[in-house]
Amino acid sequence: MTIEKFLQSSYTAYHTVANCKAMLDSNGFSQLFFGSKWQLTKGGKYYVTKNDSTIVAFVVGDLTSYAFNIAESHTDSPCLKAKGNTLCDSPEGKRINVEKYGGGLWYSFLDTPLKVAGRLFVKQGDKVACQLVDSSYTVAIPSLCVHHNPASAENLQLNVQTDLLPLLGNANDLWSTLTTSEVVDADLYVVPAVEASYTGANGEFLTSPRIDNLTSVYTSIKALCSCKPTGVAMAACFDNEEVGSHTKQGACSAFLPQLLQKINRELGFDQDDYDRAVAGGFALSIDNGHAVHPAHPEKSDVINKVYLNGGVVIKHHVNYATDGLSSAVVKALLNANGIAWQDYYNRSDLRCGSTLGLVTSSQLQMNACDVGLAQLAMHSAVETVGARDVDTMQKAVTAFFDCTIQSLVG
Repeated sequence: MTIEKFLQSSYTAYHTVANCKAMLDSNGFSQLFFGSKWQLTKGGKYYVTKNDSTIVAFVVGDLTSYAFNIAESHTDSPCLKAKGNTLCDSPEGKRINVEKYGGGLWYSFLDTPLKVAGRLFVKQGDKVACQLVDSSYTVAIPSLCVHHNPASAENLQLNVQTDLLPLLGNANDLWSTLTTSEVVDADLYVVPAVEASYTGANGEFLTSPRIDNLTSVYTSIKALCSCKPTGVAMAACFDNEEVGSHTKQGACSAFLPQLLQKINRELGFDQDDYDRAVAGGFALSIDNGHAVHPAHPEKSDVINKVYLNGGVVIKHHVNYATDGLSSAVVKALLNANGIAWQDYYNRSDLRCGSTLGLVTSSQLQMNACDVGLAQLAMHSAVETVGARDVDTMQKAVTAFFDCTIQSLVG
């Protein structure tokens, strides 16, 4: 699957996981289930899911150096979440009642093609079955014209309950537009339906919805499919990062620590072996950073700036897990493999977001470094990244999976 297809078809975290499963299945991975006994072997390739919106895949190496090399990312992106099945009336037809999911750049969702996507739970006898859906139609959120709102040119303020409800038109309810089955309940989102495209005079940029953070998911899964680790290489792709990660499928849950413990047991190791595998392991938290904006370079740090197509971004801030040691280790790894990198520091008087790195680092007491790609328009309906950087990140994650971290520390 190409990065363009992955970005435009991974409408929700559920679609992202389905696409990841298809990629892994086609590369010889086997799905495992927590309640079952596992038969793990050297060279084995496996994955487990949680809630159909989180997926963790791993490759067992030859175990000549037993440690966990974990690349983590998240499967969700800011969008609008549908509130049930009942629609809102308007003079031009029904509107979908929505609420915010994450911190989107909401004005960018206006007048943009959108889809309804997610999962339905439909009646199947006395049980319910899950259907993954995306609408055959698109919807839009019409903006108020400048003639009726002259101040919008300088001071646009949007109220989610009045200004951000997508216009559905002639329909009695939402669910019946997606299936003929009897729906019991649903998790549905309104998401950008813009195709990924290469932009710029020479196609040097990739522009698409959900670049944050699906470029990280894609490169992690692709790297895992081609790696040859000595320990256990793992791509952990979590849901709900955009809303705090405090769910059963989020990074703050017990899912990852329990999974690592189970892998350790199923490989025949004891608790001391586990402690050494964690202590000798490393977490690479992959989430994008802010490139220098062409119209607003003053928003970047006064000295440390990162650029599209400039290579892997190593992110430094108190909100990140990166410290001097973990940064130095990653730089040594990238230098050894001829991979370009650049240091990112936030402008000191602007707020900085958070990532999964600190969660995993604190849960597992593991060294971690936050990295990503330089991008523009983060959390917009359509974002931009350097086209060459996607391949660069895939090479970087592959090198990380294949390395022995302890060999990089004197």
